Amino acid sequence: MLETFLNVVPITIIVGIIYVIYRIIKIKKNKLSVNYFYEIVKFIFVCYLTGLINLVLVPSNLWSHFWFYVKNGYSTGDSLGWFSGSFNFVPSLYKYLIKGELSIGTWIRDMLIGNMLMFIPMGIMLPLVFKNINKKNIFVIAILITLSIEILQPIVGRSFDIDDIIMNFIGSIIGYLAVTIFIKLKETNK
Repeated sequence: MLETFLNVVPITIIVGIIYVIYRIIKIKKNKLSVNYFYEIVKFIFVCYLTGLINLVLVPSNLWSHFWFYVKNGYSTGDSLGWFSGSFNFVPSLYKYLIKGELSIGTWIRDMLIGNMLMFIPMGIMLPLVFKNINKKNIFVIAILITLSIEILQPIVGRSFDIDDIIMNFIGSIIGYLAVTIFIKLKETNK
């Protein structure tokens, strides 16, 4: 997992630099006033989305192939695995509690927790970047984002997993609740 993350960091940095240049040009051209907090949050959101997309919607070995080629000048010869994804429509909790077919080992636990943690920033940043995100539509947005990702994953050789949908949704909602509580506490302390 760490190697996958490190493979994505250079791409995220490049996109972040391009975004900063774009914003500077747009601000200067349109003579806009700058809200630095908002600009920093948008920058972090762009970098987060770039990393997220690369982690969940790019073939799992694409960047390792790319960096191997950059370093060595030739390909590894492995295929990227397009359209080879698998499907899991039964939640692990159901398999574990009801059917008794599954033991929650470290891999499953780490994947469940990791999928939740990966989407907490989504829930935090969505209402900060888009002012029309509220408690009425956050549930729909959170489920649509994670469903879209899971539907696309088998195309890039990854798997559709109901556990991912559940945990990504929970992570988004936790992030949204955390930022909402923080904003309310900040407003009451003024």
